[in-house]
Amino acid sequence: MNTLKKDIVFDGVGIHSGRSVQMRVSPSTKQGIHFYYDHQWIRVHINSIGMNHIRSTTLTNGKATIQTPEHFLAACYALKLTNISVSLNQTELPILDGSAIEFVTPLATELISIDGEDKEKIELKNDIQFRWKDSYYYGFPSNELIISVYLSYPDHWLKSMCYTYVHSKNAFINEIASARTYGFTHELAALKDQGLAKGGSLKNALVVSEEGYLNEPRFNDELARHKVLDFLGDMSILGKDLRGNFIIIRPSHQGNCEFLKQL
Repeated sequence: MNTLKKDIVFDGVGIHSGRSVQMRVSPSTKQGIHFYYDHQWIRVHINSIGMNHIRSTTLTNGKATIQTPEHFLAACYALKLTNISVSLNQTELPILDGSAIEFVTPLATELISIDGEDKEKIELKNDIQFRWKDSYYYGFPSNELIISVYLSYPDHWLKSMCYTYVHSKNAFINEIASARTYGFTHELAALKDQGLAKGGSLKNALVVSEEGYLNEPRFNDELARHKVLDFLGDMSILGKDLRGNFIIIRPSHQGNCEFLKQL
C-alpha cells in the first residue's frame, strides 16, 4: 500500500455542477481514503454509497455528500494509494480532462510505500450474475482482475463496442487512464434540465453527435475503455484488492454500485 510524500493540489471544474473546485490530497496515517467537505469526513466505504444517478457516483456520511469521485478512485486503486485524506471546497471533484490520467501523473511521482500488510483480497469463488435496469453484470472466478465491457447503440452510428482489460498498474496507465467520459449531443439539453453536465465541454469529454465525434477520440474504442475506468473506480469503493473475471453489458454508475453490494 502507498501514501504520498506531500500534498498535491488539483484545480478544475465539476462536470455536473459547473463550479470551480480545488481538491487537496494529503498523506494520512489512517488506513483508507477519507474525503473532507463542509466540515464533515466521508470515508470511502460501501456503506457510504449515496443516491447515485446514472451519470456519476456519490458518497455520503448522511450529512455531507461528495460527487463524481470515480475517476480519482480508479487512479488510487491502480496506484495502490490508500492512506490519504482529500479535502474539497465544493461538493464535486474536478473533472480535469475527463479521464484519470491527470490524477495519475502527479500522484504517481509522489508515492511512498507503507510498511504493513497489503489490502485484503476479495476473490470470486462462485459465478455471479446481476441485472440493474438495462445493465447486466456477470462475474466468474479468476486469480486476476479482468473486465470486459460491451456497449450497444443499435439505433446509432456507433452500433456496438467492446473492450477487455487485464488489470495491472502499467495496463491502467497505458490502456485505461486517458479514456475520457463521453456524452451524446442529443442528450445535452435533457441533462442540463436535470442540473447535470453544466461543466461539460470539448476539453473534458468526448462528444458524440449524430454524424460522428465532435472532437478527436484517443482510442477507437474510447467509450468502452472509459466504462472500464468507471467500473474500476466504483468497485474500488470496496477498499479491497478485487479478483475476478467480469463481463459487464451497458454498465451504469447505478448498476455498478448495486452490483458492488452483491459481491
